Amino acid sequence: MEEPREQQSVPALPPSGGSSYGAAPPLGAYAPAPAPSALDVGARVARLLVHRAFWYAEQLWLLARPHLGWLILTTFLLGVIAVLSLLLALPRLAREQPADIRVSWLQPAPAVVDFLRGQQTYDADLMWNSFSANFQESLQARDFTRETLAEQMEQERRNGQRYRKFEYIGGIRLPDNQAMYFYVVEVSVPQSARTRSISFVFTVDRDGKIVAIE
Repeated sequence: MEEPREQQSVPALPPSGGSSYGAAPPLGAYAPAPAPSALDVGARVARLLVHRAFWYAEQLWLLARPHLGWLILTTFLLGVIAVLSLLLALPRLAREQPADIRVSWLQPAPAVVDFLRGQQTYDADLMWNSFSANFQESLQARDFTRETLAEQMEQERRNGQRYRKFEYIGGIRLPDNQAMYFYVVEVSVPQSARTRSISFVFTVDRDGKIVAIE
């Protein structure tokens, strides 16, 4: 006869609606963590910068330590030079600065430009017409006429004298609406291997005509 089998106990099923793993967690248990505030981010960045600064300072100290004596001596000498330079510069800075007497820039008078171009092209008429009537009369009183100027320019052309270029330096206003213009003219002479520069000072009246040449 078969022996009766032992009856195995069947585990009891959990009650309906429940869980064998305990109570369900609340809905907010798995919510994402709140984003850090701007203050927290700033504090972290500040700590990172401080740590980085200490690290660079440590590296710099390791590099400079073998040459510390030379660095101290060099820094001392540079400081002495800076102090002496400051002592020399302070009296000059304390002095009253002189007024600016540089020549200002004025629009050149057309008559002056005509005279200079007449020189370059040996055009005595262009040069003579750039003079004012009074200046022409004063020249004629000294036996210097248009024909004399033409002969002079022709003689320079035959001699090979060349007025290569002219450079305007500046001008100033004078009383009675007159003006004075400063030019440098580059002249080449066949007898000389090099060119030379000569200066011209033109005084112009209120009508823009030349009244004097120096």
